Amino acid sequence: MNRKLYQWAVVSVCSLMVACSSNKEAPQPVVYLEDAAAIHEWVTDTEVLLRESIKDSPFTLHQHDNTWVVSAPAQQLFNPERPSLLLPSVLRPITRLAKVLGSRADSSVLILGHTDVSKDETFNYKLSTDRARSVASIFRLGGLTGRMVHLGMGSAFILPASQNHRVEIIITPGTQMQNLLAVYHPTYVRQLALSQSR
Repeated sequence: MNRKLYQWAVVSVCSLMVACSSNKEAPQPVVYLEDAAAIHEWVTDTEVLLRESIKDSPFTLHQHDNTWVVSAPAQQLFNPERPSLLLPSVLRPITRLAKVLGSRADSSVLILGHTDVSKDETFNYKLSTDRARSVASIFRLGGLTGRMVHLGMGSAFILPASQNHRVEIIITPGTQMQNLLAVYHPTYVRQLALSQSR
């Protein structure tokens, strides 16, 4: 009985391999169509949830194109003695935010750590990466894994105001994440190369 089963399995696998190899057409890439009405609805619906999540916290919210940016100065997020350790007072709003975004399968998140130019680039890159990772760990605990990326930007994105030590949480429709990474990932790679060259 086992021999017949074995022979049947071998014949089945060989038949499947022949059928697959005879298909000469290359698979077609997946194309995401941008439905302006659906994105507008996402922007509107997401704003309400985000504002509620960050209420009574040091976070601010602003819209940039079709994304939402939740931002906070580092001195209100991190322990002054251990600059990549989150303060207990911000754990609740970050957790609320993570929970909301974890339940939104149509949303992706990019967490960016930023610094100023007061230290060398190696220090800035490491600090900004550690801070982004700290915030990302709360999101990961909230169940947001496959739709989240965190990057340290060092001092690459200096603001004219004094809030350069900050963390930004950029929320985007899931289909737009690659476009967002195309903006920030090349800078991240440059920052990483600078930090490793010293």
